[in-house]
Amino acid sequence: MTDDLHNNPGGEEKRIYPRMDVFKKMTYRELVPSGEEGIIQDISEGGLCLLLNKEFAPGTILEVKYELQSPTPKPIESIAKVVWQKKTDKGMLTGVQFIP
Repeated sequence: MTDDLHNNPGGEEKRIYPRMDVFKKMTYRELVPSGEEGIIQDISEGGLCLLLNKEFAPGTILEVKYELQSPTPKPIESIAKVVWQKKTDKGMLTGVQFIP
């Protein structure tokens, strides 16, 4: 990834799944009320890094909806758990883990 916003301090990658950089609009909603938009920063088989305008407690469950670029894009809907958040000048960088 080109920035260090959510890499660990030593720069050593410790993720189970490799990341693919993306910058794509997506929608999400907390599984209580709401329905808001954010930006996907990167994606893996295990989760997403999102740029959101709202703060969430770790463990919060979100429903996320997005489309990836492909010749025939299809909407993807997933349930994910907030694992971490970090405040940046652009919003709340948010790591979420997919829930099977």
